Amino acid sequence: MYAAHFAAGLAIKSHSPKAPTWALLIGAFLPDFFWVVFGLAGIEPSQGPAFFDDWSHSLAMVILWACLFALAFWRSGIAVMFPVWLAVISHFLLDLPIHPKNIALYPHSSVHLGWGLWRIGPTNYWWVQMCVVIALTVVYALGARRLKFASNLIVASCILVVGLHLMTWP
Repeated sequence: MYAAHFAAGLAIKSHSPKAPTWALLIGAFLPDFFWVVFGLAGIEPSQGPAFFDDWSHSLAMVILWACLFALAFWRSGIAVMFPVWLAVISHFLLDLPIHPKNIALYPHSSVHLGWGLWRIGPTNYWWVQMCVVIALTVVYALGARRLKFASNLIVASCILVVGLHLMTWP
């Protein structure tokens, strides 16, 4: 789903030209960044039945990460803060249907949210993700054209994001 997270950041950029692209892309990936850091620190084991990602991916924590990350842009105003906040929240929204484990409401919560589409098998799962990547890429391309982004930038961005997903073929 990594490519879809980046596609979401670009889609948000195409509707929020004042927001820095780097911040939107980092924001869209932020829970996974924390997951890696927490995994290396032994806080969130990532293997087998001990798999745990409540501190990085639960709804409450993603909202907290989004607020803290957006707060770093408070001097830029709401026109930057909201898209940056939304980029982080988009991670949770994209993970909800296809995250490999239902997502906790908050750390150690007994309530977990998710659609469990990962159960449809690796190939079907990959195609669902491809559809999401394409949909978000189209949103980006249309919005970027409306904002008169350079055509070569739009095409290169779309190729890069779709290419990232193609590299994950099962």
